[in-house]
Amino acid sequence: MTRDPAYYGGKPIRDEVLGYGSQSITELEKEAVLEALEGDYITRGPTVEAFEEQVAEMVGVKHAIATTSGTTALHLAGRAAGFGSGDEVITTPLTFASTAHAATYNDATPVFADIDPHRRTLDPDAVREQVTDDTAGLVPMHYAGHPADIDGLLEVADEYDLTVIWDACHAFGGSWRGEAIGAQRDMAVFSFHPVKNVTTGEGGMVVTDDDELAERCRRLRSFDMEYSPGGHDDEPWYQVAEGVGYNYNITDLQAALGLAQLDRLEDFKQRRDEIIAQYDEALAGIDGIRTPPEPLESDPMCHLYAIEVSEAFGCGRKEFVNAMHAENIGVQVHYVPLHYHPFFQQEFGYKPGQFPETEQVYDGLVSLPLHVEMSDEDVSDVVTAIENLHEHHLE
Repeated sequence: MTRDPAYYGGKPIRDEVLGYGSQSITELEKEAVLEALEGDYITRGPTVEAFEEQVAEMVGVKHAIATTSGTTALHLAGRAAGFGSGDEVITTPLTFASTAHAATYNDATPVFADIDPHRRTLDPDAVREQVTDDTAGLVPMHYAGHPADIDGLLEVADEYDLTVIWDACHAFGGSWRGEAIGAQRDMAVFSFHPVKNVTTGEGGMVVTDDDELAERCRRLRSFDMEYSPGGHDDEPWYQVAEGVGYNYNITDLQAALGLAQLDRLEDFKQRRDEIIAQYDEALAGIDGIRTPPEPLESDPMCHLYAIEVSEAFGCGRKEFVNAMHAENIGVQVHYVPLHYHPFFQQEFGYKPGQFPETEQVYDGLVSLPLHVEMSDEDVSDVVTAIENLHEHHLE
């Protein structure tokens, strides 16, 4: 027997809020951070290097450059790629603003292209329509952890000689055709925010096989300093700025947390996959709920479980979200399309109606809770709340 939804006067299913994401911290992480705290370095030091080396090995690339966030990693990658004034960089409107800032932070123009509604990622055909003589690069985003159309986008990049920066902030730990996400050229960027697949508190990473791009990122991360340049070999104190660089260094404390998290990555993926399988099975028969796409030639490690709610469910997305919040289930929406944002409208002339596939997907998007601290009972609470709301509207 169903109960009345809390939104309509019933008792909430949960007494405490279940967030859509959460970090998982155990004694392993605490001990690792304490050990780093008692060491000689608490800023960037050997633990950061060890973290970078392990990520590079896991991804299967030569270089990994740790930064303070996925956002700053995108900034460095765009700068290293040479994006600048007069350049256009094509990306998706269905993403967080940081993806487009790989262009804007570097004085380039973000150009949006519509998505493939099945993948919810950049449509290569739509990208091709946006290419001009000023196009310098692509920044595709692996939405929710599901890989974009890598083959199709690389084909466009090859055709027009474009640099590709993969926004893989949602996708760390996943693979495509047996190859780790992030191993594809030219660069990829990860985020280690607390709600992501692995956390360093705040943090990010640029990964690449390109020696020159890696060196640019390392230099720019730390003030673009040159140490003991030509003519000063015997003056180890001699350091000079070659250009405008940044202080995007993470600390050994953060890296120690990250290394401990990497030791648990396999368990993290297994638990996320279990929760996704439970959602998929429970929600498959509910009218008006479209579950996330089936993986295509990939084994994703999903950051989000984003459904689409349509009229057939019985209510719209706004009511659905408010009803879940009334049950103390912290659903979220990822994301308000970038062409709806005042900044991108005022600076670049975007307006609603330009990207119909993006808008259609966005209109129903809701991210359900997905994190490794969730119990099977937590998953059941989410499903029950959805079933109760649906049945309420059938009465």
